[in-house]
Amino acid sequence: MVDEDGLLSVGLAPEGENDDDTRADAAALFGIDLGDGSTAPIDVDANGGEGGMTTVNSNGIGPSTAGTGNTSKHKSPMWADFEEIYEVINGSRICTKADYKPEVARSKLCRLIAKLDLPLRIGETDAWEEYIVRAHNPMFVKTFVLKKVIGLRLIEVKHTGDNIAEKVACVIEEFGLLDKVFSVTLDNASSNAKAMETLTPMFVGYLGSKPTPTPLDPNKVKYHLVHQCCACHIINLTVKSGLKRFKPYTEDFRTTINFLNSSNQRIALFKNFCIAKDVRPRKFGLDMDVRWNATYLMLKHLLPYKDIFSVFINSNYGSTLLTASHWYIADKILEFVEVFYDSTVTLSGVYYPTSPLILHHLLDIITHLHESSKDQNLFSVVYPMKLKYLKYWKDIPLFYSFAFILDPRGKMRGLFNVLTIMQQKTGFDYSSYYGIMKTEIFKLFNKYEEKFGAAKSQRRAAHPASITGKRKHAWGRIFGGPGASGIVGPSPASAPNPSLSTSTAACELSAYLDSDNVTAYEDDFDLLLWWRDHKLTYPVLSIMARDIISVPVSTVSLESCFSLTGRILEERRH
Repeated sequence: MVDEDGLLSVGLAPEGENDDDTRADAAALFGIDLGDGSTAPIDVDANGGEGGMTTVNSNGIGPSTAGTGNTSKHKSPMWADFEEIYEVINGSRICTKADYKPEVARSKLCRLIAKLDLPLRIGETDAWEEYIVRAHNPMFVKTFVLKKVIGLRLIEVKHTGDNIAEKVACVIEEFGLLDKVFSVTLDNASSNAKAMETLTPMFVGYLGSKPTPTPLDPNKVKYHLVHQCCACHIINLTVKSGLKRFKPYTEDFRTTINFLNSSNQRIALFKNFCIAKDVRPRKFGLDMDVRWNATYLMLKHLLPYKDIFSVFINSNYGSTLLTASHWYIADKILEFVEVFYDSTVTLSGVYYPTSPLILHHLLDIITHLHESSKDQNLFSVVYPMKLKYLKYWKDIPLFYSFAFILDPRGKMRGLFNVLTIMQQKTGFDYSSYYGIMKTEIFKLFNKYEEKFGAAKSQRRAAHPASITGKRKHAWGRIFGGPGASGIVGPSPASAPNPSLSTSTAACELSAYLDSDNVTAYEDDFDLLLWWRDHKLTYPVLSIMARDIISVPVSTVSLESCFSLTGRILEERRH
């Protein structure tokens, strides 16, 4: 038996049937016109065939009408996906070129994948990349993804530290990664902290299991494993501590949204009211404690509708629930919380390194809180937020500084300037921290030198990458430009670290730190690409930089994956 529906779903048909449909599907999918079936076979080896384009006139586009006087309609269905561009030549209006509509190709391709129930991993194959490059976009480059879900495990018992550690260790051991773990990022729940006490001795195989005393507590051992608390979780706690002061107003907004969404008839009435007022209708969602920046998004969606929303709610609720004061407070909350929202979005990214950005955002947040505290109307809001910030980030994690230093635009001089600004905003003395951090980064490099020192034999000069940058305003504040602090910082050439007993370990790291900072701050700077292009100059340090830069500072995107797995994963899509 031949599955005729299956054949039809891929653009094929049983012999003698649905010829017209087949020709139409082929034309829509591949951009060719099979006509009445008598068209000669296409020579894929001819000019343009392999590249996914067929040259049909001197301009390389469409059926040519130039100079022929032919004004007939274009027959090829491909013109449904192109916008014709005309020019006046010798007094005649002639179509000379066409613009490709990528959104049409994208939509049709997605529909095809869904219609054929293709596996989601098809986008990760080399064949897929080749197809996209040849048929859709020659400039396409596969994005380097820093996130990969390797296991989803349900904890069917109480979520204690021991049970969490057991599940995590089970997955890591199953995939043979026990000696490949460099860092673990978790929320700062007490059960997670307890789990790390069990996991840390298990995951020390990557850089060795020998513990070393910490500089702040000589009696306490430190393993070379980075344990990160989710930065976005801390930002969320900080914002919530301040928004408590606006609770009466935010509760009124929640009441109005609940009132609107509790009746389908009321939703329909609001939709008709919006249409009558020539406003695009939309639905409004409630914020949730477990959702990041949900209050910000709730108010952001409401504000453009404040006039019609107030009229509709107050007239249907039976009393005046929303006043001008509510919208004034909502506008102030949005303005004040925007910096926290932006930081959360940026630090939740998975297609670019986030660890080199965390110090920039800590600086943004403390500067914002410091300036806002001068406003008497915001002092009661800012004060508890600043306390929450200092609780978690007064002692800056050494890992944040390592990631900043390994950005060639930051290095030691940039860190000195950042710490000076932080001291001005917090009143906390970071002079000792600077020395501790410098000692620790050399100690960490020593571990990499022991493990990967053989790579030094391959060291030779490398050509530097093209120089670009990221977060231009933030770098300007650190080194000069708009909003600059005016701090100069220490010179790149500094005295050797006295804690080093050998010059071999100091050589590569010192050479990097003593060289001038890269001074390119545009948006398209690729930090991982810079280190890849300089891996022959810094063979060991580039490995250390890759590990540190790749560490995520947030678990938001990972939690989103877990929340969406019910829609994505099923028996056919493991």
